[in-house]
Parts: sequence; C-alpha cells; structure tokens
Amino acid sequence: MRCEDCENGERRPDRRARLAERDGRTALVFAVPVEVCPACGQVWLTMEVAKHLDVLFDRLLASGTESAQVHWEAPRAAGDRRSGLASDTNRHPRR
Repeated sequence: MRCEDCENGERRPDRRARLAERDGRTALVFAVPVEVCPACGQVWLTMEVAKHLDVLFDRLLASGTESAQVHWEAPRAAGDRRSGLASDTNRHPRR
C-alpha cells in the first residue's frame, strides 16, 4: 500500500520498539508489529495492535516499578493469557 503521507514509498511490515511514560514511570515494548514507509519514516499500527499495546502499557506502568519492559511475542504469564506480559519481565523497583 502506498504511503498516505508522502506518496513516495510503499508501506512495509517491520518490528519496532514502542515507549510510554507516565508519572515518572517508563514502559518499553520490543518488536511491536508495525508498517513503515521507507521514504518518509511514517509508522502505522493496526487497531488490534494499538489496543493490545495500550493494555500492555497500562499493566506495565501500573506495576509500581520505575521502568518495565517486555517483548511483544514473549511467552504469556500463567493465568494472564491476554496481557502478553512475560513472567520474566525485567522490572526495576522504584527508589
């Protein structure tokens, strides 16, 4: 599909890290599926990916840690099939 912004590039699937910050806390999700225009760099998320990313960010930022990160395709924690949060998520306690 042609880029709607620059009309010079074709959108291509890619994986990118996405970052969110709230109240002094940071959440990072690696390898989020996106589409990117190689000509202008514009990035698009599908609605399904955006909704799931919102859930991940809400849970990571509410975890009570200063920073948290997870890989998009990490194994899901037991009992939390929809969250995408891995049981081995790296978390750093707030100081």
